[in-house]
Amino acid sequence: MNIRTFQERVSRTSARMMSLMLNDIFGQEDGSRILLGLPSGAVHLKDRKLIVAATVCDAPMFRDTMTNAAASTGADVMVIHHGFYPETLNPVFVSLLVHIGGKPYLLEKMVFYFHEADGFWLVPYDKGPFIALEETGLRVEAEPPFLTIHQRSEGVCEAAKTIVRSTRNLGVL
Repeated sequence: MNIRTFQERVSRTSARMMSLMLNDIFGQEDGSRILLGLPSGAVHLKDRKLIVAATVCDAPMFRDTMTNAAASTGADVMVIHHGFYPETLNPVFVSLLVHIGGKPYLLEKMVFYFHEADGFWLVPYDKGPFIALEETGLRVEAEPPFLTIHQRSEGVCEAAKTIVRSTRNLGVL
C-alpha cells in the first residue's frame, strides 16, 4: 500500500486544477515541489519565476504565506481558490502576488478568462490590472483582452467551462 504523509496529500480537485495549469498553460519542464507554508502540491516554475498552487480554501487563506514565499524566492505566486465543485457550486477566484516594477502587489478575487486567440488570462472581479497567462509566465497589462462587457462575459464563461471539464469527477485522476 502506498501511504503518503499529510503534507503530500492533495485533493483530486486541486490535482486536476494544477494539471490544467501545468499541462495546458505553463508546462512543467522546470517545475519542482515547494512548501513554504503554501497548499500541498504547490509547484515552483523556476525559469518562469512563478509559484502555482491550488486549494479548496477560500481567500484570504495563504495571503501571508504568499508574501513570504515571494520574498524568499523572488517569484510571483498564484493561489487558485476553487472549492470542492469548481465553477459548478463554487466560484473559482485567484489570489496573485505579482511583481510590478520590482515591487510585490497582491491582487485578489481575480477570475479566469479564455479566448481562443488570446489564451488564458486573469481578469479582476472589480478593478485592477489584467494578467496574461503565457508559457513564459505572467504578463501584466493595463488594457483588457476584451472590448465589451459581453466579450468579457463570454470569455469568463468559456474559462469556467474549461475548468468544469478539467475538474469534474470522472472516477480516476
